[in-house]
Amino acid sequence: MNAPIGRLYATTPDNLDDRRRETRHATRFEAIIETSQGRRHPVLLADVSLHGCSVQTDAETVRQGAFVSIGLYGEPMLPAIVRWVRGKAAGMEFLRSVPPDRTEWHELMDFGLQG
Repeated sequence: MNAPIGRLYATTPDNLDDRRRETRHATRFEAIIETSQGRRHPVLLADVSLHGCSVQTDAETVRQGAFVSIGLYGEPMLPAIVRWVRGKAAGMEFLRSVPPDRTEWHELMDFGLQG
């Protein structure tokens, strides 16, 4: 089995950006996370890309490796896995890239909409 070389090396804040598949788009937009136990927590999207996002949250139940769903209020949610947690920040990788018909997410990436 072959793994991307970047994933084999230790992750530090200095090399984290070098491993990303695409550009993350800065935003400040309110969203909601739902844990696998069904708990919902408000979050603030800090950046977003086709394959993931980072958020700011006070929720202590968000843990690295946890499966969650994230969505914009009133819209269907995207399944994701929490890849890292640092203080009140968390980074998530979507289980599938954002589908083309999810215009609300694409608008965030295209225009950096403010919520």
